[in-house]
Amino acid sequence: MIFHEVPKDGIPVVQAQDHVQKTLRITADAVVVGAGCGGSIMAYELANAGLKVVVLESGPYIPSSMMHEDMAETLQRNYVDGGIQVNSTFDVPVFQGRGMGGSTVIDAAVAFRAPDYILKRWAEELQLKALAPDKLEPFYRKVEKHWSVHINEPHEINETANKVIQGCDDMGWSWKPLARTVKECALTGHCLAGCVSDRKQSTLVTHLPWAVAMGAKLFSDCHVWKILVSDGRANGVLANVIDPESGEKVTEIRVDAQAVILAAGAIQSPMLLQKSGIGLQSGMVGQNLYLNPFVSVIGRFPQAVYGWRGALSGVCVDQFLAPHDGQTFMISGLPEPVQLLSTGGLGVQKTHLRFMGEYRYYAMLQVFVQDEGQGQVHWDGDPVLGSKHIDWTLSDRNLNDLKAGIANASRIFFASGAEAVLMPTFDTTIVDSVFTLDKTLAGVTREPKGLYSLRVASLTPQGTCRMGIDPFSSVVNEICESHEVHGLFITDASVLPESVTVAPKMTIAAIAAYVADYMIKNRKSYFWS
Repeated sequence: MIFHEVPKDGIPVVQAQDHVQKTLRITADAVVVGAGCGGSIMAYELANAGLKVVVLESGPYIPSSMMHEDMAETLQRNYVDGGIQVNSTFDVPVFQGRGMGGSTVIDAAVAFRAPDYILKRWAEELQLKALAPDKLEPFYRKVEKHWSVHINEPHEINETANKVIQGCDDMGWSWKPLARTVKECALTGHCLAGCVSDRKQSTLVTHLPWAVAMGAKLFSDCHVWKILVSDGRANGVLANVIDPESGEKVTEIRVDAQAVILAAGAIQSPMLLQKSGIGLQSGMVGQNLYLNPFVSVIGRFPQAVYGWRGALSGVCVDQFLAPHDGQTFMISGLPEPVQLLSTGGLGVQKTHLRFMGEYRYYAMLQVFVQDEGQGQVHWDGDPVLGSKHIDWTLSDRNLNDLKAGIANASRIFFASGAEAVLMPTFDTTIVDSVFTLDKTLAGVTREPKGLYSLRVASLTPQGTCRMGIDPFSSVVNEICESHEVHGLFITDASVLPESVTVAPKMTIAAIAAYVADYMIKNRKSYFWS
């Protein structure tokens, strides 16, 4: 591998402002739709193998030199729908990154492998042998090396995480320091707003620059609206270049390619297939949406803990991760107040002023539960002018799992000396004693408020183009190639057969590296020039 230093002003990306023609036609060996985790890795690996690669990203290109720690502006620029993408009942925000680097630019940099018991179930029960732990192992190792994954050292663990450690130790519960995709972290605590120092090893500073060094061409502001198919084979895409300031169409682009890699994410990828009329025979495109729901539990301590200092995410609580323990997972970290605003967590008027005045006394645990895949994504109307719909509601099981997780997170905080715990409910319930905790949570039901009882959000939608060996119950096969269209691959979270509970970034990356390896080893089947 040849490493090139990224220029201070960024890498060459063709943006909306650079287009002078009304139409543009490009020829490539492979076109990659989406420049996030899976798309960036595919772009680099294929370009590194000598293939001509074009990457189309609907979001903007924002180099690190243009980033700052203003979370409000970051939500507008780097998050889908300005950070207010929601389900059809408007009660679950679904946070996704957009732009070059995708969610890897604005995530908390946490690095988890999928639990072995999940991979074994996929390999044995679903017959997806390529996803067995030993098969994915070399690809996990590869992306971990590329992203400089390391386990948090003591100096990186802040006081918020230390409160979690203390509480877990007192309860006798298992915790672990988090692994993160960082290189000599500056510990500013503003991971969710992007990393101005390039310490976070997002694909914006790793695989995309490497892909460019190998000859790949990157285009931002490109909204792909159709995948082209001829004689059962994908052979390109159509896209509109949209000026991000005016919203006006600048250029129409056609990319003719011998292979199409779709990596737009678990919300956008199935909708592009629906717009293109692809993969519909199974009826599974857009189905099995896992939102991996989570709630944020906040402990208030008598002494200041300054949760925004140090590494945003310090430790995880894995005591309840196993199937027989409820598959519940917790991560320490206190995001910026603006991030909580999206889930209604700041209160209003006097409540808001009190919340902000006490912010330095807060520590937080995010509680994730295993979804049941009860949602769906679908696109209505014209391929360009239509609208998206994210249909997902909290199941009774997930409601009970979240309540159990809230109770355990609260006990951790009380055990470490919290004087009160703020419940993740819309009525800003505060519990000041472990003795009233269970009674308070018993009052969290669907009636009369329904789902609004809990402030639920999602960071990692998965599963809408699921992988499987049966073309009538899945969308892609074991190598992530469409059952219906040869040469069309999907390498994002949509291919996961179910939620992995923990953050899926490393598993998506490993699968993308595996697919790229397969395509390169079998290049004559996909690339004939």
